[in-house]
Amino acid sequence: MQMNNGFSELAKLIFKNSADKENLKQLLSDNYSEADLAAYLYSKEPLVGRAAGFALRLVGSSDAIPALVDALKNNDRGTRFNAEYALWEIWSHSGDDAVDAMLEDGKNLLKNESYQQAVECFTTVIETDPNFAEGYNQRAIAYFMLEEWSEAIRDCRRTISLNPNHFGAFAGMGHVYVRLGKVNEALDAYKQALVINPNLISIAEAVLRLRSRTQSE
Repeated sequence: MQMNNGFSELAKLIFKNSADKENLKQLLSDNYSEADLAAYLYSKEPLVGRAAGFALRLVGSSDAIPALVDALKNNDRGTRFNAEYALWEIWSHSGDDAVDAMLEDGKNLLKNESYQQAVECFTTVIETDPNFAEGYNQRAIAYFMLEEWSEAIRDCRRTISLNPNHFGAFAGMGHVYVRLGKVNEALDAYKQALVINPNLISIAEAVLRLRSRTQSE
């Protein structure tokens, strides 16, 4: 592990350079290996774990995913938060800038409630890179908004087959099952999401509501 910068220096570097993301990314790459940053997630010092999660959000690759998934269960809330955002950022990068740009276009269409256009955009993403899990996950969201349940379930399952740690896809599948009235299936999907990421408060609340409903029937 590279020690010359010291743990506290990582947080200082991020704080001093947070206004210039591109410069910060270069500084992180120059001074810390990805393995170092992943190891710092396990630090007993909360500030270090938080800084490492923030850094991996900027410069992390799929190699950091196991450590980030572990960090979702860290004792420090800030470290958990930054680890979750780092995972979403890493999952949104396919390794092809053109594919990533299309994914962002699709997300913007979702934000603008252009759901059918979003489906078409994410379909192009998937056709270009069939192994890019986030293309399926985002299309599942668009299908959900269109109330096309079987298609949404299909894309959630495909996401999970490519990325078994994708708590978002498990949660999304749970939402679909709720809309279909399949309570047991919804509970199973939500529980899988929470096993990976216990910080999903809305999902935990949904589990409690569903359990209450089944007990009252």
